[in-house]
Amino acid sequence: MRHNDRPGHHDHPAPARGRHRGSGGARRRASHPSFRATVALTGAAALLAVVTGMYVAAPAPAVSAAVAPAAAGGEARQFVEEVVELANTERERAGCGPLRSENRLRTAAQGHADDMAARDYYEHHTPEGRDAGDRITGAGYAWSTWGENIHRGPRTPAHAMEDWMNSPGHRANILNCAFRDIGVGVTLTSNGPWWVQDFGARR
Repeated sequence: MRHNDRPGHHDHPAPARGRHRGSGGARRRASHPSFRATVALTGAAALLAVVTGMYVAAPAPAVSAAVAPAAAGGEARQFVEEVVELANTERERAGCGPLRSENRLRTAAQGHADDMAARDYYEHHTPEGRDAGDRITGAGYAWSTWGENIHRGPRTPAHAMEDWMNSPGHRANILNCAFRDIGVGVTLTSNGPWWVQDFGARR
């Protein structure tokens, strides 16, 4: 999970978790225990990444599986819709307004899911150092605040959402009422599946 506000935007949705990056733009990171001990699925390890200005989970180990499609594109598109629906169900329970599915955020999220699968890394930052804010901006979304959740391993949207909701950092992104839009990327490959949620509010 990654969350960021544009400098000068004073949104502190979860200050106790240190999820806000200050206007100076400094990125402070501290280690946090891996979720591997509490998140597991039959036949595949389900790995979560939480990244914010101060909070980082241990990265996933390298996986040598071939990158081959595991399902048709139609199934991935259905999974995208289900993740949006499940996120909005959780937000309704928490008293937040629904997220709108936004094409530019979806472009950013799908691009990152595809890139992680193709190059077999599991990070919010690409090997070149681009973060979700860079990808969202590059897709043409003018943001005042953004957040990102990534996941690797679950075979269904329900399992991916269950894992995110059981992780405080990911849950905070999903239930952040400041976010208005969402884009979801799903890549169904033999070294995944890969899941990305990009959240945003326009400036």
